[in-house]
Amino acid sequence: MTRDRDEKGMFTELTTAEAVLKVLETSDDPVMTAKEIADQLEVSRDTVGRKLAQLSEEGKVRQKKVGARAVVWWIED
Repeated sequence: MTRDRDEKGMFTELTTAEAVLKVLETSDDPVMTAKEIADQLEVSRDTVGRKLAQLSEEGKVRQKKVGARAVVWWIED
């Protein structure tokens, strides 16, 4: 898979933090994993993980480790 580049030669974003936040906002579930969000946006879990980290730093989402490797995310009230 080749990625598109902008006019400066930089890779274009596959998704935005706002798109990730919207998935969380519109979900019927109170919490979601990065994989669940990635599946809805049709991007990689790593891509969503970077956006979730950004949103976490901004205080917009929270996370909790719920298993050996599972982490759930939700919108900060």
